[in-house]
Amino acid sequence: MGVHTMKWLNFLWIALIAWGGTTATEAQVGSTNRGWSIAGTNPVTVQFGGKTVAVYNPGVEEAKPFFYPIIGPTGENMTRHYPQTEIKPGEEDDHIHHRGLWYGLGSVNGLDFWHFPGSKKDKKFGRIVHKAVKQLKVSENSLSFGTESDWVDDETNNLVCKDARFFTFSHDDKGSLVLDTSITLIASKDDVQIKDDKEGAWSIRVPPTMRLEGKVAKGGMVNNEGLEGKDVWGKRSAWVQYFGPDGKGNEAGIAILDHPSNLRHPTWWHARHYGLFTANPFGQGNFEKETEKGAGDYTIKAGDSLTFRYRTIFHQGGKDAIDVKKAFEDFSAHSATLL
Repeated sequence: MGVHTMKWLNFLWIALIAWGGTTATEAQVGSTNRGWSIAGTNPVTVQFGGKTVAVYNPGVEEAKPFFYPIIGPTGENMTRHYPQTEIKPGEEDDHIHHRGLWYGLGSVNGLDFWHFPGSKKDKKFGRIVHKAVKQLKVSENSLSFGTESDWVDDETNNLVCKDARFFTFSHDDKGSLVLDTSITLIASKDDVQIKDDKEGAWSIRVPPTMRLEGKVAKGGMVNNEGLEGKDVWGKRSAWVQYFGPDGKGNEAGIAILDHPSNLRHPTWWHARHYGLFTANPFGQGNFEKETEKGAGDYTIKAGDSLTFRYRTIFHQGGKDAIDVKKAFEDFSAHSATLL
């Protein structure tokens, strides 16, 4: 693709996707049978070689944006299907707020941006409202796009804060699907008070076959320190890898890497035996029982912002199929590409 053609495609995309969360205007950009392409705005479909790799759903009804499906190098979806679809064999119908791959927090200015609104008594809820897609970049080796969201009170619709996200999809030299994510929380109006909570933040619900326990569970977990299985939960680590068979029995895995520039790196992990896999920098008082409750509290002052960067790797093969330590070193050295 020539330089002039690429500039035109970028211009076309920017012109067509100035869009609010409920508008269904569709745009097709750079769609070919080779390389990366993107289509649509509601949802946004990321493709490689003309085949769907991931879909970014605005999440109007779900109260937060999320990726589903995510097709890994084995050709299978790398998340639980439920509740986006009917329950598949071996799946559980628990935790309706666990939707694909998403970002949420359990307590922001007294509002729950993690659970589905109304799902718990005596709690006040928020919604993360997708507002726009922007900053499309397509090259031979990668595809990137940004989004903007408003965090609002579910009852009053009052603005609590904003976020800006930037996603980059690529493949590494082993054919793994790599998603680099930058999420900036913006205190655009008042102070943003994030409370110590085990719920949150960058999260995925893995396929049931990758779980440690369950009807069809054959998976495992390991972290940078060599802890395995349930011992990973609540510990600090630069990265965690979840691995096991996909829905068709192919060995596969998911690794999430916490960038060294992130607040409180290495982060804590709300990584559970039943398939929840979360990097959470705000749960110290919940994860470390010897630590005072509230140790994970953090306030973003009005006018300030806080950025987190994660690399999520979807790979083919078992635990040792990729060198996660080396992947973390590479990720740490290339922070500028995530700005």
